[in-house]
Amino acid sequence: MEARELLDLLDSTWYSLRRPRWMDLLGDYVGEEFFLIDGDAICQQVLNDPLLALGKSQDCSFQLLHAVWSVEKLVSEFVRRRCNFEIVFFERNEYLTLYGGDETSTFVVSSRRLARTILKTHLERLDIPVSTFKTPVGGEWLDFVDSKQPICVLCNDGSQFATTNSDDLALGAALLQRTFIFIMLSQGISVISLEATEFRGPKIVSWVYEKSRLLTRRKILMEFMFDCRRQALRILLSSQPRQSTSPSTIPTDQVVEPWVRAATDEYFQFNPIDASNDAIFAVFLLHIIVLPYVSMGDRSQKPVILHPDLESTLRTHVMPQIFDALNEGLMTDGIKRRPDLDGRIFLNLLAVFTQNSGPSEDLTCLLGHGAASAAGLVASSLHRHVEAGRLSFSPSALSIALCKWHYNEVASLPPAQEKTIMSLLPFQNDVFDECLKPIHSASEVVPSATTSSDSSIASAGNGNEVSSEAAGWFTNSTTFTDDQHWHNNRKIVEAFKEKRLVLYGEKRDYDRPLTKWQLARRRKKEETRRQKLMRDVYRNAATLTGAKGAPLQRLVIPATKISIKNLLANKLLVQRRSNPPPLQEHSRPKKEPKSKEPKLNSTERLRQQIKEEKATKLLSASEAWWKQQLARMENLPTLERKVEHLNGIQRNAKRMEDPWLRTETLLYQVHLNVSQWIYDGGSEDPQVQAQYCVNILRAASEIHNIGVASDAAKKFLRSLLEAIGFSDLDILKSSSVKSTETTKKLLTFQPVRFAHRDRTKPPLYPFLRLPSHPINFQLQHYGLYMDRSMDGQVDPRVSFVPDAWQRKVLDRLDRRESVLVVAPTSAGKTFISYYAMEQVLRESDDGVLVYVAPTKPLVNQVVSEISARFGKTLGTGTVWAAHYRDWRVHEPHKCQILVTVPEMLAIMLLSPVLAAQWLPRLRWIVLDEIHSIGQQEGGAVWEQLILFAPCPIIGLSATIGNPEEFSQWLESVQEQHGFKYALIQHKHRYSHLRKFAYTMSREPPEFKGFTSTPPSSVKPIYIHPMSALISGTRVIPEDLALESGDCLTLFHAMSKVAEQRAEKRDQLAKLDSSSFFAPSYGRLLTQKDVLDYEAELKALLADWSKEVEAHKNILRPIGEALSEGHNLCEPYPTVKGIYDNLIHLLHDLQQRGNLPAILFNFDRADCEKMARHLVKTLQTAEIRWKESNPQWQNKLKKWEAWTFKQRQSGAERPKKSEPQGDEAPVGSKSWEESFDPEEPLPEFSFAGPWTSYSKAEMERDIHELKDKSRKPVKDWQIEALKLGIAVHHAGMGHAYRSLVESLFRIGFVRVVIATGTLALGINMPVKTSIFIGDSVFLTALTYRQCAGRAGRRGMDLVGNVVFYGIPVERIHQIMTSKVPPLTGNMPLTTTLSLRLFSLLHGSQQAASAVNAINSILRLPQLSLGSEIGRDELLHHLRFSIDYLRRTNLISVNGEPLIMFPLIAHLYHTEPYNLALVALLQNGVIHRICDSIDLNPIDTKRNLVGLFAHLFARRPFPRLFSGEGALERLRPPKSPSQIILPPLSPDAYRVISEHNDLILEIFRGYARTFATQHLSNSSDNLLPLSEETLPTSSDQDATFMSLLRRRANNVVTTSSFVANSGVTDTSLGTVVDLSRTTRVGLHLDKNAMPGLDTLLDGRVLNAYILDYFTHGQWDTLTTANGIRENDVWYLLEEFSLALATLQTGLEHYLKAVAADPNLDSESSDEEEDGAEEGESGSETEAEAEAEAQQFEPGATSIFPMKPQNISDGDWKVYRAVVLTKQEFDEKFRPMWA
Repeated sequence: MEARELLDLLDSTWYSLRRPRWMDLLGDYVGEEFFLIDGDAICQQVLNDPLLALGKSQDCSFQLLHAVWSVEKLVSEFVRRRCNFEIVFFERNEYLTLYGGDETSTFVVSSRRLARTILKTHLERLDIPVSTFKTPVGGEWLDFVDSKQPICVLCNDGSQFATTNSDDLALGAALLQRTFIFIMLSQGISVISLEATEFRGPKIVSWVYEKSRLLTRRKILMEFMFDCRRQALRILLSSQPRQSTSPSTIPTDQVVEPWVRAATDEYFQFNPIDASNDAIFAVFLLHIIVLPYVSMGDRSQKPVILHPDLESTLRTHVMPQIFDALNEGLMTDGIKRRPDLDGRIFLNLLAVFTQNSGPSEDLTCLLGHGAASAAGLVASSLHRHVEAGRLSFSPSALSIALCKWHYNEVASLPPAQEKTIMSLLPFQNDVFDECLKPIHSASEVVPSATTSSDSSIASAGNGNEVSSEAAGWFTNSTTFTDDQHWHNNRKIVEAFKEKRLVLYGEKRDYDRPLTKWQLARRRKKEETRRQKLMRDVYRNAATLTGAKGAPLQRLVIPATKISIKNLLANKLLVQRRSNPPPLQEHSRPKKEPKSKEPKLNSTERLRQQIKEEKATKLLSASEAWWKQQLARMENLPTLERKVEHLNGIQRNAKRMEDPWLRTETLLYQVHLNVSQWIYDGGSEDPQVQAQYCVNILRAASEIHNIGVASDAAKKFLRSLLEAIGFSDLDILKSSSVKSTETTKKLLTFQPVRFAHRDRTKPPLYPFLRLPSHPINFQLQHYGLYMDRSMDGQVDPRVSFVPDAWQRKVLDRLDRRESVLVVAPTSAGKTFISYYAMEQVLRESDDGVLVYVAPTKPLVNQVVSEISARFGKTLGTGTVWAAHYRDWRVHEPHKCQILVTVPEMLAIMLLSPVLAAQWLPRLRWIVLDEIHSIGQQEGGAVWEQLILFAPCPIIGLSATIGNPEEFSQWLESVQEQHGFKYALIQHKHRYSHLRKFAYTMSREPPEFKGFTSTPPSSVKPIYIHPMSALISGTRVIPEDLALESGDCLTLFHAMSKVAEQRAEKRDQLAKLDSSSFFAPSYGRLLTQKDVLDYEAELKALLADWSKEVEAHKNILRPIGEALSEGHNLCEPYPTVKGIYDNLIHLLHDLQQRGNLPAILFNFDRADCEKMARHLVKTLQTAEIRWKESNPQWQNKLKKWEAWTFKQRQSGAERPKKSEPQGDEAPVGSKSWEESFDPEEPLPEFSFAGPWTSYSKAEMERDIHELKDKSRKPVKDWQIEALKLGIAVHHAGMGHAYRSLVESLFRIGFVRVVIATGTLALGINMPVKTSIFIGDSVFLTALTYRQCAGRAGRRGMDLVGNVVFYGIPVERIHQIMTSKVPPLTGNMPLTTTLSLRLFSLLHGSQQAASAVNAINSILRLPQLSLGSEIGRDELLHHLRFSIDYLRRTNLISVNGEPLIMFPLIAHLYHTEPYNLALVALLQNGVIHRICDSIDLNPIDTKRNLVGLFAHLFARRPFPRLFSGEGALERLRPPKSPSQIILPPLSPDAYRVISEHNDLILEIFRGYARTFATQHLSNSSDNLLPLSEETLPTSSDQDATFMSLLRRRANNVVTTSSFVANSGVTDTSLGTVVDLSRTTRVGLHLDKNAMPGLDTLLDGRVLNAYILDYFTHGQWDTLTTANGIRENDVWYLLEEFSLALATLQTGLEHYLKAVAADPNLDSESSDEEEDGAEEGESGSETEAEAEAEAQQFEPGATSIFPMKPQNISDGDWKVYRAVVLTKQEFDEKFRPMWA
């Protein structure tokens, strides 16, 4: 089969079917995990750079210095982000570099071969591990993978190969690349596209191809792949150049590098004598000699023009021979230092010898003394070739030899005309001028008093002519005030209006107000909706529990009648701030000095007496009741019945509130335990002994903590503990305090006799003892029950006993200081937010706390919890409000606790209307899950919240990888705002997490119900945390915690390793438990003791791991010793195996009491498939059981007969009620009346049987769910709920998710299959977290978040983490992965700058607005992890201002103009929102919309196509570009176009011109900053190796002078890039400008509004255009490749963008029309504030009726064209409205 056919077959059957994910590598995938970078991919990336003059077919240059800089720059991008990586080369993969260029000519291939060799050796000299392997399938490579366990490899994805005109060599390289990718994936290593990788600030994003070891099971595919690989290598090896057979024979000396001698020998040996060619080779050697004497600046040369014949000879013959010779020399003899070659210097030197006159001076005058001397030494070292007449450095001899190529026009290309740097447009603003003073630019035009905005822009335009027609296209310069919502025209703060005509959120016609009847109807609808919503909130609140599982108690706080304004003016508050109480670092509160008890008046004494009498009476009643229970238990026949009865008593929570009664029940429990132990047949079994000892010790410890035990009780317990082996234990020693009536009491029962009165006698029961040493017993068996407090002390501020770190938080909050709290899940962070909320509610009636949550589910839960915790009656406003982007509950500005998502708070903080009245009321901002700042999507918004917060913040997180570094930045921001700040970190979970991997059956047995025994083939295998050492891990994460028993087993495993090594035995002897815990004798061990022991074990292990061969001799043996049973786990789990065994996994968990559980899978579609599979399995098993069970059949027949009889007698069909069973019901009802044959049987359902949730309630909830949910609830979802199974992910409707959360908390639903939506703090405590199947989204961060749902503080002693369907080595990798460090973004974008101007102008320079701007512009470091300093930031801001001026977005005084809403409200789409304005202002959209009346269908389609380029960009990988891409993508008969058509020529031209304007503006910024700040610094340092190049040269040498005259002068461009002839003005894109800057200048392309991505021809997914065309959402998944559960959100995002665009146009039209009647009315079809779950059919019908009154495209805001609006602008508005209406008509019925 030919190469082309083979490649096409491979692509069609496998390669083109790969659908990668676009991911943030550091934040969402790799983190700090170890990964690899393919060295050849690095070489390809560098050599394919169009700016690099190396290996280009039409240029003989070989600019190695630029290539070396590019390699170091690329690698340094990973190094400075602290990535954990190594570089690997594969010898066979060199062909990917050789044939990966623009062509495969001999010159290009030889150039790339030499460059690869040099770059590879240079990488090996850097401080980065580089490994070389022969093939990716050899044993050496497989051993490397086994020991290092890389998570992924960055390589090229092969899309640059095999275009339609490729030759066989390129096709062979394409085959080789594709098979390489296949091999990596099949070996369990994900592949990431290096060529698609983008460095966005501190983040790295790229395409991720998910690994799949299952590929190894597809034998036919495997064989085909290796056939392709063999074919590729056959093609490529046939073109391999000759191999050198004779190494250099010249003795080694220090004059010439060995590789130069070897290359010289190679060249002269294999090339015949030719004077001209030999002279060229001599000049090439001469240029190598000259380079160390050439300054960095002089190496910035333009291309050189030579004689055409000479250029041809160089490319086709001489240069390939020279390059091959040099390559062989390097391969043969290696290098001592980096080789330096420079094609431009060589060509300039060659040009000197080919001039007609030739050089007249000697070598010293030509090159300088140093270079001439070095040439003489080289000639002496190569004397053999000199004597043979083949090598000479004589200028005259070289000129004669090259005489046939003498050329009069030898010269460099003519210099490019330098572009004039734009002068800055005038700008004047008091606030910004003050901030910008330090960087006042000489190019800045000073505004005069008469300068106008329009005239200044006209005079300083970009030179493009503006047509008269275009002058009317959205060019109005009216000032804009941002006081309305972004998706409709309603005022943000209606309460601040003095006059109110209609209800908030109402719609009315253009000039016809609503009638009284309509107003009343609207009010009723609003009230009904509010009541339904609040009912749901209160219902959810009722299901929430506190830390100990008890329902939340509502705290009613009285109104204070105090406002924040008065509070701040209060002298007491000022005094408290000026004299704060000292911080309590170690304990809180301090003991107060003893003071005299206050005298009580007669009333108070009477009350105290009554209280004491009640307590005495209660004690007497409890004692009498307990004696009755004792008598009843004594009469029970067996110990088991007594235990059962006692357990029932202890479950009575109300009774157990009495400490005396609780103590007595515990004492009797101990008595029963000892009795059972004595009479237990297996009492000699160590496990039995351990269990009884644990029970006794737990009861004794609790009795001690209660503190009311009598002396007799203490004596009894003390004797018992001494008998079993705990002598002199301090917890039950006699009390030294004065005896009371309680302590004098005798035991209320006769305890069992367990020992002789005479202690000298042998034990009465010898087996009544600990099974091991007391210390080892506690470590092995008692770890779960050890005291876990960390310096806990009673604190009156909270209702629990806080640990020391929690008291520190309370202290800081009391002092109103900002805090960052970093503590793991279950540590106890939840109370912090609610403590601050209570503070705010108590201190005033209008102070505000804002709680920011990253997800809607978390917002919903917090709202419910606030409702359950707090009550307060306010005159106006509410206690709480919730605010999302698409809906809200209550008024956000009229509440005291606002719960919202970050995007909405960012909008409010920058809202001019709120700046004066709402922002000063802010008291706290709580940022929950603050680590979200590191996310690729949305992270910048979190950063903005921190920067603009006008009050102290409370940051909460469990997963920050670099808390100290993040804290330093956060502290700088808070101090700039004037707030004190502290980092409070707690590193230990309250409850441990036990990890298990479940085995899978190859042939799963049939499920027979939960009463059966789970199959033995599906069972848990314990994963010891340190078993991960077997995978090669040397660095153990801090949070990889060990239980006490784990410490003991680790010690034993280390002891086995140390047996043969005396030194290690001595080291380990100190950690023997009996020795280490010797000081703890006499007391029970605590969790703190175990943590100390764990730390010592890990420290010793870390020391051992530093030894040579530590992995082989130490770590692997320890890991193997701790990996018992791991080999039973399935190494290559299949999807079918996972699904078929899932029911058995859950069956086993249920039998072990480990439900409820959350099953985490990060694919929404898979979550739903698993739920459907479970439902089907349960229902099938139930049907099968019913058909085969005679008792059931008999019962069913009886019921059917009874039903028939009832019908016969004319009675009503009996109602189906909740219970079912055989027992006769109470009263007149029979069992038949309550029997329902369709109700799921308990044996085939996960539904919690003990809950009070009735069947009637279930039916009611299902009915309401179907009735009010806009997103249709499917039948399988209902069936799953009835079986106690649910799915939870962001694609599910809000109403369904809320019901699932409530049912889960009350215990009815016990199995939830979810994505990461439940990982972020949702109050759904579980016993087990299960990870089902591997995923690229199962990262260090998500693992910790999801696993942390298990084992919540106060509810579980331990949480279980189950890995199911995941290979063991991957489990080890996940467990030992580290949370990635947080990184920031460049938050001060052009759009944000515009919004700051709006904030200042709209708030009339309110103090909060001025303070926010001043504080952030004075920060030394604006962004976390950014290298941009303050001066550079201010320069960037000034040139952003210039851009805003030139695009008519702000005035000369910084006032936002009328185009503001179109830009600012689409901020999240930057820079494409700026492209939209350019398209509007230049008439492109007008020309599209001009035919809206004549051809509406095509007009709307063209408009959607254009908007898809701006607001719905989903690029395909480069594989899908070029010819044949559509055929590879489109399924047969698909209605989808799939690939988005390119921009129209008109739009492309306008965007290109606008991009040129952006480029020139920011080129000016770079030049101005470099001139002012970098003119005295050198740019001659390589970024990674820090190698310094010379900056001066011989001033008198002729050649040096020639180079100096011809050199390009660069200011902003790196000198290394200038080595290829690149200049400051030759760069054509913003991307090139940002990636080629010199050292000290940081240009973030993501902060500049460049539009390069709109112009680079990348292939985009046409999913929006396709959906607009056919309206089939399922086709988007099958044809367009959109994941099923992403469809809803992508379509919703585009719908919101259209709504925002429509609203922005309405703002513009209203301002231009200047119509006062156009105010506050909605053009949006949905009522603001309508809950997602509420039906909107009535609203849509009304809107449709209203729309019929107007012309197409008109709305109730504009039923006709207003005056002063041009026809073109009106058509654009109508076209947008019609497009949005049609899109929403197709979108609304889907609702995900």
